[in-house]
Amino acid sequence: MAFFQIRLSKKHQGLAIRALILMVFVFAFCFLIMRLISQLYYHKAVNHVREGYYLPAAEDLEKAIYFQPDDPVAWREIGRAYGSLADLYPAAEAFPMAEKSKQACLKAVTLSPLDGQSAFGLAMAEARLESLYPRLHPDDRNNPYRPLPYFQQAIRLRPNSISYHYTLARYLYQKKQTGELPEVITTLTRIYPSIYNRLKKEAFWSPPLREAVKRGIEQAIEQKTDLRNAHSTLSSILIKEKDWAGAIAHLQKASEHQSFFNNSGHYSHLGRLFLENGQPREAKEAFIEALDRSDAPAKDLEGFFRTYEKMGFPGELPGFYEAVKNRFSVSGQMDMLFAKSLFHAGMVDQARRILNERNRKDPSAEAWYWLARIAEREKDGEALDYYEKAVTLAPENKDYQKRYQALREKRSKLKHF
Repeated sequence: MAFFQIRLSKKHQGLAIRALILMVFVFAFCFLIMRLISQLYYHKAVNHVREGYYLPAAEDLEKAIYFQPDDPVAWREIGRAYGSLADLYPAAEAFPMAEKSKQACLKAVTLSPLDGQSAFGLAMAEARLESLYPRLHPDDRNNPYRPLPYFQQAIRLRPNSISYHYTLARYLYQKKQTGELPEVITTLTRIYPSIYNRLKKEAFWSPPLREAVKRGIEQAIEQKTDLRNAHSTLSSILIKEKDWAGAIAHLQKASEHQSFFNNSGHYSHLGRLFLENGQPREAKEAFIEALDRSDAPAKDLEGFFRTYEKMGFPGELPGFYEAVKNRFSVSGQMDMLFAKSLFHAGMVDQARRILNERNRKDPSAEAWYWLARIAEREKDGEALDYYEKAVTLAPENKDYQKRYQALREKRSKLKHF
């Protein structure tokens, strides 16, 4: 009898083990099913948000939370959905939705206190309530909502977030807390130096903030962060301050990093800075390098001729063009561009010499036209003959015809006196 009882006890133990395994399996299966259903509703809501349908998104996220109530991501996203809904309605209707947004974000932060996105969502929800409250309570000067600590919490969790710092900068400006703005701008430009190009278009931008930007970029350079853009951005700031030597130095430093970006435009810019700093020899070298890398050398060469003239260095044109001819195969078109630049710079003797040389090699209407312009400027009687040759070679050119006829009429009138 005792032997039978022992065997019966072992049998019960086996059944108990099997029952326990079955219970664990059922529990795990139910958990996975609940999670799967929750995820289906969550992804459906994400699609609604992408299409701008925030109410259906919120409804689907409510269902996702029902099946998985401890999912911080679902709570965070429903907070965003309610916030986006609040932005679509007048203050009275928006406020309850904004409150729901805050409560959802608070829940997300509670469930995942180290998640920067949840903290930032809470900051945005609090800022929305802070903005709505005065519209509903215009006589109450004590606004109970304070988003700044939440912004600071989000930034502590994600200290290198560009968007968090940028949003904080805009918030501080809107709330006229501009005393804290320079520190935020310094941090922002330390993280991402190129953001300067965007910052200077903002409503909060002012010349004093340029110093904050410079501090941030100098810190970025010390930390070796995005060195090419850091040096290039600092160069552009120094240009604003007319610190040509500093601008050149940082642009040259920029060229040492990611040198595959050193294109024709880079060297053209460098050449202009050298001219601004009174360094025509260095400018010439930079322009030559720009032409060597250019996809449209004739067009760029014409631009450089204008640059020399505009920036007060017309006397450098002959030496520059000589260097161009020594480095590249020069076409008749380039000779014509040079002659025209000399004409506009008042160096007519050299222009005439080049044009006559071109006509000896290959007579052209354009060369005769510019010889005529020189002759007309110097009141040379041959101007009319030169215009006539230009018109003969290019009868379809209305500008040539117009100048030719004007000079003929002028000569005709003079004969009658």
